[in-house]
Amino acid sequence: MAAGISTASAFSTRSLPSTGTIPNLSALCARSFVTNLQVLHETRDDWENTFKWLKLLPDNLVPRLFAMLRSSCPQILTSAMITSYFLRGPCIALTSDIPAVSKNTILAIAGVGNALHELHLTGFIKVADSVFATILPSMSSLRTLVLRGCAKVGSATAEAAARSCHLLSTVNFNYTAVPPVALVSLLKTCADLKVLKLAGIPNWTDATFAKLSSALFQDESFKLSNIRTLKLRQLGFSESSIYSLLARCPNLTRLDLSFTHVHRPPPVMPAEARIEKLSLTSTAIGSVDLVALISGLPHLKSLALGALGGGQGSSVSIGNTSAMTMTDQTLVSLTDVLKDFGQFEKISLVGNTKLGATSSGGRALEYFIRSVGRKCKHLNLAGVHYLRSLHLIGLLPNDAEENPPRLEQLILNNTGVDDEAAPYLACCSNLEVLEIAGTKISSDGLFTVIDSCSKLQTLNLTSCRGIRVTDRRHFFEVWEHERRGS
Repeated sequence: MAAGISTASAFSTRSLPSTGTIPNLSALCARSFVTNLQVLHETRDDWENTFKWLKLLPDNLVPRLFAMLRSSCPQILTSAMITSYFLRGPCIALTSDIPAVSKNTILAIAGVGNALHELHLTGFIKVADSVFATILPSMSSLRTLVLRGCAKVGSATAEAAARSCHLLSTVNFNYTAVPPVALVSLLKTCADLKVLKLAGIPNWTDATFAKLSSALFQDESFKLSNIRTLKLRQLGFSESSIYSLLARCPNLTRLDLSFTHVHRPPPVMPAEARIEKLSLTSTAIGSVDLVALISGLPHLKSLALGALGGGQGSSVSIGNTSAMTMTDQTLVSLTDVLKDFGQFEKISLVGNTKLGATSSGGRALEYFIRSVGRKCKHLNLAGVHYLRSLHLIGLLPNDAEENPPRLEQLILNNTGVDDEAAPYLACCSNLEVLEIAGTKISSDGLFTVIDSCSKLQTLNLTSCRGIRVTDRRHFFEVWEHERRGS
């Protein structure tokens, strides 16, 4: 990278007046407390007495207030403050971006006991497996256990959960070190388990998975019938191992196989499959198989097909342009299928760099945007380098009777759009988030968009050379100044 080129993101945001219901009194009080706590901390006026009042706060309000403090002023939260006032209620959530949270803070959670229904501990990469295992035996009423990014969580924690937390319905072990065999007891004893997330665990291979398989799947009748959500993203075991696991989960509605070795459709997908969310980003599944698979999933609402063909199990291969297999013809065939899906809301085609490259590519993109894209709430076309402004013409209503696009989030980062896209973007009156980083759009084009999109709250203007660097993070203010002066 050349010296002097900034990689910092440039998001501009604005808060819009609330058009919903009036907040209740408890919400208004919580907002006032959080707003003024910073001043109290700096002056120390009545600091101790202020926190004594927190003892009187009902348990059900504690998680919400703590979440607001964690978001707005995490630096003033001490470990003693957290353990004294906030480790209570039905839900506890601690993250590694709170500087004061330590091993002792986490160990103190054990004191909450049966009152705790949800425990979220994320990003604690240095805390030992034994620490998490120590606190679980007192939590027999736990329903949700999220340990995402706690890199040392392993067998001890998984087995402690299986012994003590039989009511678990959600388990998130993403980016931990839990081996497959450590899940055997959990899958046997937690009959209500509906959500299982295992993304990015480094020790999942065919050899390690075989130990789970031999312990659970010798009985052909054994099924994980209650599991609805299964996340296997970035796991290193083979397609055959993945599909042997899927065969035991007949009632899935949400499945993530992104960055895995999958290259064929799941052979076990039942004809009545009610999959609502499917993620196949950076897998090597072929075009014909892909279209056939999607055709059999009429209940689909969300679909991620980023960088198809570049996967082979490697997350870095998303940048391998020559390996991409999503072609314009595939997009046309996929559009023919998706355009009739009445519940469809979200699609990502990020990084499919061959789209639009052929002489008919423009027609394929325009057809997709008109028939599918404008009907979605979320559309991600980032990294589709051949996408041009004219391809967005499909966002325009065909006539005065047609509704505007449903789009609430549109991501066009690193595409070829410029100011000619402005009238097409401006017709997206429901738009709340627009990401156009690395495009050729200028201030004039964006003014037109903001004029028409009254719900727009977030802009990503990173590396937009048509917009001054000093304006990118404050573009809504720039727009207001421009309109007041005109």
